Amino acid sequence: MRMLWRLLTARGRAFAVIGLSAVVISMFAGQRDLMRVGLLLLVLPLIAAVLVSRARLRMSCERSVEPAQVPLGSPMHGKIILGQDGRLPAGILLLEDAVPAELGSRPRFLVDKANLSWQREVHYPLLGRVRGRFSTGPLMVRTTDPFGLVRLDRQFVSTTEVLVTPRVVPLPAMRTAGGAGSTGEARPHRIGIVGQDDALVREYRQGDDVRRVHWRSTARRGELMVRREEQALDPSASIILDSRSTAHAGHGINNSIEWAISAAASIAVHFLDDGFGVEIFEANGPLHIAGTMGQHSSTSREVVINRLTDLKPRQTATMHYAIEAASVDRPGQLVIAIMGRMGSEDANALLRLRRNRAQGIALVLDVDSFADQPANERIRTQSERAAQVLRDNQWRVITVPRGMSVEQAWSAVDQLGRVA
Repeated sequence: MRMLWRLLTARGRAFAVIGLSAVVISMFAGQRDLMRVGLLLLVLPLIAAVLVSRARLRMSCERSVEPAQVPLGSPMHGKIILGQDGRLPAGILLLEDAVPAELGSRPRFLVDKANLSWQREVHYPLLGRVRGRFSTGPLMVRTTDPFGLVRLDRQFVSTTEVLVTPRVVPLPAMRTAGGAGSTGEARPHRIGIVGQDDALVREYRQGDDVRRVHWRSTARRGELMVRREEQALDPSASIILDSRSTAHAGHGINNSIEWAISAAASIAVHFLDDGFGVEIFEANGPLHIAGTMGQHSSTSREVVINRLTDLKPRQTATMHYAIEAASVDRPGQLVIAIMGRMGSEDANALLRLRRNRAQGIALVLDVDSFADQPANERIRTQSERAAQVLRDNQWRVITVPRGMSVEQAWSAVDQLGRVA
């Protein structure tokens, strides 16, 4: 009886109470017509409950989301195939799929079928508005009778996993990053035995280590020449990703941290495809990306995308853990820093990190252009001074305003090297 009462809607309960009252009153008043009306009101919810409860046992649901993995900001569409094969009509079905707010609004559908067996296919749009892992479903089916007296909610257990990854864009080859494979002046290679590195010379460029000056060639040619070495070690690149929440601003797709993560993913995939070993260091430490030279690092590519998909903004106020983890000395290694708002401490830490590296590249985001309200002048000036410290110490620094793509920023770094 308690289960039956729970199935009744407010209207159904009102029918039952009024019907029961009418029956009781008619018994004392001797009014048979009133008793017939009361019995009708009392029986209608019972009949509706039987029809609805019997129909629920014969329903099936198949669901999917296509594609199941998309870059941030890309559309998807969900599909639900709902069917019934029962002995009694199901009445009116109200469907609602559980969809995270990050992917869109919850779709609601109405199925009004009088047949005993039927199948309905429903499509609804989704949009990957927030990076991360999400689950759509389960589907909730609310069965009601035509009079709205009974409501039965049924929830299927199946869900669909959705992965919204950072946007990875193809980057052009950079020909001016010294000591860095095909993106640099010469592609390093492995050798089978330990031997002296082949030494070549080229013209001096601003930012070259003076210890690499080749004095004999300088005297012979009458211009400053430096050694260009092909390392016997595998080429590698360290990517410093500023994942501090306090260093970024903006909302959703237009958040500056999403631009930084997209840049880190694009640059990492670019170097992995070029045979580099890559590691990404975020505010809490390394992401443990593995890559080896001489093979297409498809596995490492997936690791990069998955790790950055799961990356959340950090509450820490310093990049200490990232810099410490990246401080392992590997000569010839590139350092690419993707920074939000910086301070003098950040700039000095990056200068120490670049020690014995072939090249330092910094993409410094103009975070105020991503924000709804700009930061105060002191914070902005502090960040600009920190970027200038890097420039003064032979880093290639590009300021990235909102609207500049990752590809444009990467090409600007290359142009900076050509000018130098």
